[in-house]
Formats: sequence, C-alpha cells, structure tokens
Amino acid sequence: MSSPKDDPLNFPTDSLLTSLQNRREFLQLLAKGLGYTALVSTIPGCGGSGSGSNPPDPQQIPRASDEYKALKRTSFGVHRDELASIEGLGVNLYLEQQLDYQLIDDSVLESEIQTLFPLIHQTPAQLVAGFPDNIAEVARQMIAATQYRQIFSPRQLYEVMVEFWTDHFNIHLLNGLGPTLKPKDDLQVIRTHALGNFNDLLHASAKSPAMLFYLDNFFNLATAPNENYARELMELHTLGVDGGYTETDIKEVARCFTGWSFRFPDDTGGEYGVFNYIDAIHDQDSKLVLGQTIPAGGGQLDGEQVLDMLASHPSTAQFIATKLCRRFISDTPEAVTVDAVADAFLSSGGDIKVTLRALFATDAFRNSDDLKMTRPSEYLAGLIRALAPDTRYPTDNGQLFYFAQSILGQLPYYWHTPDGYPDIQSYWLSTGGMLNRWRLSFISFAPVIPAIDVIDIDYASLLNGANTLATLTDALTEAILMRPLSKDDRRQILAWLTKEYVVFEEAELPSGTPEQIAPLVAAVLVSSAYFQLR
Repeated sequence: MSSPKDDPLNFPTDSLLTSLQNRREFLQLLAKGLGYTALVSTIPGCGGSGSGSNPPDPQQIPRASDEYKALKRTSFGVHRDELASIEGLGVNLYLEQQLDYQLIDDSVLESEIQTLFPLIHQTPAQLVAGFPDNIAEVARQMIAATQYRQIFSPRQLYEVMVEFWTDHFNIHLLNGLGPTLKPKDDLQVIRTHALGNFNDLLHASAKSPAMLFYLDNFFNLATAPNENYARELMELHTLGVDGGYTETDIKEVARCFTGWSFRFPDDTGGEYGVFNYIDAIHDQDSKLVLGQTIPAGGGQLDGEQVLDMLASHPSTAQFIATKLCRRFISDTPEAVTVDAVADAFLSSGGDIKVTLRALFATDAFRNSDDLKMTRPSEYLAGLIRALAPDTRYPTDNGQLFYFAQSILGQLPYYWHTPDGYPDIQSYWLSTGGMLNRWRLSFISFAPVIPAIDVIDIDYASLLNGANTLATLTDALTEAILMRPLSKDDRRQILAWLTKEYVVFEEAELPSGTPEQIAPLVAAVLVSSAYFQLR
C-alpha cells in the first residue's frame, strides 16, 4: 500500500500506523510544541532522558477561560454542552447547581446502568450466593458502571467527589469477600455521603462490612486487639500521618473498636453483610485517646465517641482540606488556601458542600493557571466527552476496562493499599505513564482500526465543513480542546500536516479526505498539554 507521501490524497484505510511512519514521528511532533517543551524533554527519544516528573510550563499555553478551568477541575472532562451551560450561568451558579446534585435528573443514566450492570445493586447476601464464580463479573460491572457515570453523568462534581472519597476510604475490590461487600459500600457509604457530612461518612465507613473486612477489624478482640483499622483510621481517614497521634493512641483506638464486626455467610443470627457489634468480645475497660478518657463500659459507644472526636479534630480539617485543594487546585496548595478550606470544614461541622464552597471561592481556584495533569480516569472519560459528546450509553465491549487497566493504570477499585490512588502529578507523569497516554490517543480513536474502537466518533460533525488543513485544524481545536492554541503550536501542527500530505495548508482537500485526516489531528490534540491539564 502507498504511504501518504507517495499518494498524499489517498489516505490509507487499513491501519492508522501507515499514516505515520512510526510512533517516533508522532512523539516528535508533540516535542516540537503543544505546551510540552518542558515535559517531553524528559521522554527518551524526544530530547532527554529524565524521569518525566517535570510539570508543563503554563506560560507556554494560552490561558483558558475561567469557565473552562472551573469546569475542567470539577468534572471528568469538558463536554461542549456543559461548557455552554457554565458560560451561560456563570461559574458561581453552575457550581452551586452541581453542589445541589440531587436536583439534577440522572434517572435515564441510572436506568441504563441498572439494566447493563445489575450486580452492583445486589445485596451481599445475593452476591455471596454466586461466590466465587461471579467475582470477575461483579468486578467488571462495578468498574464499567463507575466509568459510565464518570463519562455520562450530568452530576459531574458529585462523581468527582465519589472518586475522591473512594480513594480516601480505599478498599481493594478483589480482596477475599470484597466483591460481595464493596458494591454495598459504594452505594451506602461513598455515594450516599459524597456531598453530605464528613462525620456521617466516617461513621458509615467504620460500620461498612467491606471496610471491616478489608482492614481486619472483624477480627478485633479484647483478648487480641487488631490495630490495622485504628492505624489507617487516624493516618489515612482523619488526622493524617503528622496529625499528632502516637503509637499508644493507635493501641487505645484499636481497643475502642473491639467487637465491631459483621454478619458472615454462615451466621444464623442475621443476614450476611450487615454490621454486627459483638459486646462479648469488646474491651470494656476505660481507654485514653488523644488525651481524652473513654469511660469504661461504653460498649459500641467507645468507637462512636472516637469517630466523633476524630471527625471534629483540627488536624482532620487540615488533612481533608489539603487533599481537597490538591485535587482541585495543585499538588502544593498555599497555606492560606488550605487554612480557608479547613476553617470552613471545622466551622460547618464537616459539611462537605460548605467546605467545597469555601474552596471554590479561593483566589487559587479562581485565578491560578493550569497547574496539574489529569489522572487517567479523567483522561479516559475526557476523551469520550470531547471526541464523542453525543454518544449515548454504548454497550460496553470491555475496551474501556482494558485501556484503564493495561494502558493507563487507574482501574477503579484496584489500588491494593489503603491509601488510594495517588493524586500527585509526579506519580502519573512517569515516563511510561505519559507514553501510554500517547499510545492510547494514537491508536484508539481512528475508524481505521475497528477491532479496538470503543465508540464511534462522528468526525464529519466535529469538522463542521472544514476542507483544508488549516480549517480542519481550527475546527478540531474548537470542537475537541474548546480552548485556544498558541500561534506557534498551531503552526507546528500545520507544518507537520503539510509535510505528511505534501499539500498546502490552505488548499482544498478532496471530498472525504478531511474525515480521514481528522483522527490524526485529534490524536495530537488529545495528547497535548492543552487537553491533559486539569
């Protein structure tokens, strides 16, 4: 078959790989500009051999609008309809509507999820009846339902906070009985309280059979205290590693939670997967936690008192505020910003909506430039939200699962340790991580490889009649990036296209050719810092 250079207007249709000589040309194009000069210098073969942890230089990228930035930071990718919405409403009203998520109708999506992924709504007792033969299918449906919501839900801020708290209270899905317990935890703990009150969320998590099993508190006896949950409760769920507790506090907290367990499949006293406090194995003596006495004989109230104490502690406010600012602003938020968010958390008694309103009001959220890369979950969802904004609930063929796990590395519910997926840019900017994103954009969004298509992309609609290399580039920039390119980056793309196809950038292309070239330009755009910055 001829190459584009041999026959520039006869675009090959059997393989995207033949449209570029090799991936190196694709990477070299990115290295020439597109806001990545500082970043790609660390990628082997693109001008350097560093670790890939350098952030992109915001000065190389034209400033996005305030509406665009607010939408990008509070969603799983900019969708053209939501961008129009926030531009019409203004940032304040749009974010307030997103905070009042229960007023946003998502019934059509949830009905589709119920039909496609029914196992996620089953009780532990129902799921354990098929255990362990149903493990793979439960995992697939949990992951697919999560990805569907991230891509299609109109409650975008809510879904962002669902992911935030899922990581904060991380439970690895494939953990013993975990596949039969985590679906209930997702619905009744995380999704119920994601925009509610932190104290309620903390109590629900502590009583969650999935958490009790994952952190071994179901086997926490007065005669043999298990410290796993107590340690993670303070280090990861509330105070933070520098929150002022001691090893003695961990031991005392573990004693407070002795007897907290759940009904197992062979328990004749109640339904499997339901919280069960067992007074007979609880340590009834007094305890001393963070300098505060827990009186003897409190029973289950010992743990309840500890949870209330931790939820209202100033260190918890600082810890949660820091993580929220890291998610919505940057890896290293300024102390004045964190303090403002922590104050709102404390004064509101852990009201998550109030806390987020304070964060959204900060100068750092409103006025800072792009400071952070998206995580893989955002990138994957954002690709579909931008490239196929009119797609409605395709039947999942397993490709999203594959891409997330094998290429991007952030499969929902698959982080093994209790700390949850990292939200630090340096982790995701590893050399392999960036190259895998580029490989995904390079191979997965062209109609010339049907076997790996996830969705159908209507490039003709995205092009909106563009029929030259210049108008094609501009149309796709507007449709996919929805923010301006620098003049230099636009020039680099056009120079590359002109070289590839040996045509003038303003020369009209034959009928059908723009749709054939469009996937390559789309791949470049979604690989750029413009698209990948949060």
